[in-house]
Parts: sequence; structure tokens; C-alpha cells
Amino acid sequence: MQKKSFKITCGLKEGYEPDGRLFTFEDAEKVVAGWMNTRLAGNEPIVSGMLQAGTIIFPAPEKAPERVSVTPTVIFTGELSGEEDMSRDDGEVRATLESLASLMKDTLLQESVFVTYLDKHWCV
Repeated sequence: MQKKSFKITCGLKEGYEPDGRLFTFEDAEKVVAGWMNTRLAGNEPIVSGMLQAGTIIFPAPEKAPERVSVTPTVIFTGELSGEEDMSRDDGEVRATLESLASLMKDTLLQESVFVTYLDKHWCV
């Protein structure tokens, strides 16, 4: 069976400063569930998926002596695989993913949120 996978990765710590607010997994869960409820009530398209906790680890030489930044994240993954899902227009799916990513960015006070769909990657 053919499928189209997606992933949205969002940090839970506000900004890059040590004193930035740290959101919880439950905060992110509420954002995703609220987005889904709102879209369903408005008869708008959604994507279903699994929300997981994660960690982004990246070099940050300006943070001496650590030199590496470790940031908690959430990752919302899923795939379109049913007949109805596979017939969805890729532009519509992309817009749906960007809608959720934008809400996560704004609500969880992020500089950017990373989206992957059809092996293409971009930031919101």
C-alpha cells in the first residue's frame, strides 16, 4: 500500500535564552487536540497522527563551555494511507500541516517549527 508520511517538529522551550519559558508535553497536546476540534467543527481538513516527546541536540559554540544545546521537543507524525487520504491534493495537505505548525509556533512561542511532507522539508 502506498502512503504519504508527514512530520511536524516543534520545540517546547521559548527562544534560545536559558530563562525562556518551558512548555510541557501536555501544553503541546492541548494545542494539537484544540486545532483538530476547531477544524472538525468548521468542516475543515485535518491530519491524524501520533504526538511524541523528543529532544533536539545541536551545536551552539556561543554557549561555552557546553558548546551543545539540548532542547525538549514534540514530534507529530502520521501518514496518509487510506483511499480517501491518498486522493487529497498535496497542496491542501501542505496547507493543513502549515495551519497546525503555525498554531504550534504561535502558542508555544517558537521562532520556527519544522515540517516534512513527501520528503520535502521547510520551516514555518
